[in-house]
Amino acid sequence: MARILQVCNTSFYLGRFLVPLVLELAARGHAVECVCEGGGGDGRLVAAGVDVHDFAFPRKASIPGFLGAIRHMRSLLRRGRYDCVDSHNRNASIVARVAAALERVPLNVYTAHGFYFHDNQHAVLRELTVWLEMALGRVTTFTLSQSAEDVAFAVRRGIVPSDRIAHIGNGIDTARFSPRFDRTEVETKLGLLPRRFRISTTGRIVKGKGFEDLLRAYAAFVADADDTELLIVGGNIAQDVEPFQRQFVADIAALGLEGKVRITGIVENVEEYLAASDLFVMASYREGMPRSLIEAMAMSLPCLATRIRGCREIVEEDVSGFLFPPGDQASLGRLMAECFRDSEGRARMGAQARLRASRDFSETDYVARQVNEIERLLAGADRAGRG
Repeated sequence: MARILQVCNTSFYLGRFLVPLVLELAARGHAVECVCEGGGGDGRLVAAGVDVHDFAFPRKASIPGFLGAIRHMRSLLRRGRYDCVDSHNRNASIVARVAAALERVPLNVYTAHGFYFHDNQHAVLRELTVWLEMALGRVTTFTLSQSAEDVAFAVRRGIVPSDRIAHIGNGIDTARFSPRFDRTEVETKLGLLPRRFRISTTGRIVKGKGFEDLLRAYAAFVADADDTELLIVGGNIAQDVEPFQRQFVADIAALGLEGKVRITGIVENVEEYLAASDLFVMASYREGMPRSLIEAMAMSLPCLATRIRGCREIVEEDVSGFLFPPGDQASLGRLMAECFRDSEGRARMGAQARLRASRDFSETDYVARQVNEIERLLAGADRAGRG
């Protein structure tokens, strides 16, 4: 069996998104270790005997910072003698892919949770980001992409050849995220006011997630809609660069919405807050295949999301929700008002959202696709080594 290193930016990301993959690889007999900032502590990984190495990845575009991190990663790879390095996230994957190439790790995999160029980026910056991906693609054995649209673009632009990239989709725990809660009981438990039309969103409160647009669209909507609340299930983590939440809270006060907007901070019971909601909004400017959107759909929530890659692969227009242009506060406010008035439409779209999430976004299937691809690539690397 193989020695596999999973690399991501933070312990938060590892715990929230990668643990099922790590555990399945370990269950199949592979010796798996992880690298992230913050190190170990996840009980599930401890129980499985998975070592987690603490590693400081650069947070800003600093050449000395990246060179130092690559040097330290090379030392770790040399000690571990891994057969496969599978990296995630931007800065962590840059460091890991370059280091793995320099150390001649047999299998250098990049799992793309969404390429870092996006539709609304300045043309020059977008092209520079594409060229960076092209350069990294030259040293990467294989790319696993959550987004089918990203696969098509990467092949069309020559970032990677078609035989070195595969679409794996995304997946969530559809048993955990399911409409199984009694709303009154959940509202009482969470201290939420009853009989409110509640619009929710989830995620870290950082720039690029469209929180300003959501807040201002809600401010226009709430002027004509009593008994409503905007629920933001999220906050900042320690590794966030230039925390944005403080300014966002000040904007809430400036708009006179202090009694209408609630921020939970980072919580482990996201599904309970979604169970107390009527509508989900994702106002991001860039996403891969956002799990938070799939989780909301699995909770039978109709969804409003920006018309960007990733979101438009998940939300079916006027079936499970609606799409709107990024930054278009007026369109978002109008869609909020339409959904507020149309309870039958919300119920219909919520049922379709649950059906699609259950059918197409199972975490079990998603993890199996990843593991099968990694094992297929390991077998190929082994045959090439013997040859």
